[in-house]
Amino acid sequence: MNFEANRAASVVANARPSAAELTLGPIRGSRKAYASPDGRPDIRVPFREVVLSDPDEPPVRLYDASGPYTDATATIDLDTGLAALRCAWIAARG
Repeated sequence: MNFEANRAASVVANARPSAAELTLGPIRGSRKAYASPDGRPDIRVPFREVVLSDPDEPPVRLYDASGPYTDATATIDLDTGLAALRCAWIAARG
C-alpha cells in the first residue's frame, strides 16, 4: 500500500461517526432496565428486558453493554463525551 492509500485508510479508520450514524434510543422488542447490588444504590447495572412471544413467560433479562446510547432518557453529545460516573468512587479510594 502506498503512502496516500495508507493515509486515506487511516483517516477513514479514525473518523468519528456523526450522531445520525449512531443507533440511539430504544431497541424494538425490549426495554432498558437497571439493577443495583444490595447496599449500592449508586451503582446501576444495565439490562435489556426482552419480551417473549409466549405471554405466559416473563421477559428475559440480558446484560446490556450498549451504554447510554439506547437509554431513552440519555442526552448524547459526542463532543462532551460520557459522564464521569466513577470520579467520586475513585477519589474515595484514595
